[in-house]
Amino acid sequence: MSSRPFSVGAPGGGPGGGNAWRGPGRALRRLVLVLSLAVVGVAAGATSGRDAFAMQLTPAQKSEMKMHYDKATRAYDIQKYTEAVEEYQKAYEIGGDPAMLYNVAQSYRLNDQLPDALRFYRRYLQRSPNARNRDDVERKIADLERTIAERRKALATTVPTAPTASVPTLVAPAPSRPPTSQAVSEEGIGATTVVGIVVGSIGGAALITAGITGYLAKKKGDQLSEDSNAMKTYDPSLQSDGKSLDTLAKIFGVAGGAALVTGAVMLAIGLSSSAPEHRATAEKAIEGGMAFAPVVGPGIMGAAASVRF
Repeated sequence: MSSRPFSVGAPGGGPGGGNAWRGPGRALRRLVLVLSLAVVGVAAGATSGRDAFAMQLTPAQKSEMKMHYDKATRAYDIQKYTEAVEEYQKAYEIGGDPAMLYNVAQSYRLNDQLPDALRFYRRYLQRSPNARNRDDVERKIADLERTIAERRKALATTVPTAPTASVPTLVAPAPSRPPTSQAVSEEGIGATTVVGIVVGSIGGAALITAGITGYLAKKKGDQLSEDSNAMKTYDPSLQSDGKSLDTLAKIFGVAGGAALVTGAVMLAIGLSSSAPEHRATAEKAIEGGMAFAPVVGPGIMGAAASVRF
């Protein structure tokens, strides 16, 4: 059977008429009349439900129902099945024609909405149990039931099961340990060494400056002596500058010597702390005593250091 929808229209004509029946007797005529009425009643009961509904509609309702039917059929022809379903349902709401239920089922089936199609095929047979296409509809119902069952089975085998949530293993963090004395000692060693180098460098620079200023002071004194021997005019600025340079040289010498000795001591402590083999020597030097003093004399300036073991 094709997938074309059922048509809608006016009910067909009734049974044809004829000449009055003449029989041999009155009783026979009555019997024939009763039989004729029975045949007409059976024929009327065999008429389609569509014709029965159509006879109850007004002309306006018939026109509106045909409008929706025509619109649905055009949508059906161009495979707009969703629109066809809507229009067939509107036509059914007006006239109640069971054929519209069949057309709705057809549209759902072709649109691959199989559960809906199955439901409307069954509804169609409920409203039209004596439909002339009942065998075909029952085959469609059986095919749909089988297809739906197969799809559900295939879906059940392909849908992955939800993974079991694994409980994460909690690992307690290791307790933080306070910095060891070794780490603190290493940090102190580095600072002591750096300070010793810096202080020693400053002391060395001060000694160099003291040497330069001492040389300049001596040069001023020699020039003053040469001018005196040569009976030249006395220049008081030479003596003043010489004294100033000599004072600066002494200051730089003392400060530079002290800084150099201090830097050397700090450097020795830092290095001995970082080198275990020199640590005992440094500790003995500190325990025995260490002293330094500036040295200033005629033509001599600097510093002296002493260590007692």
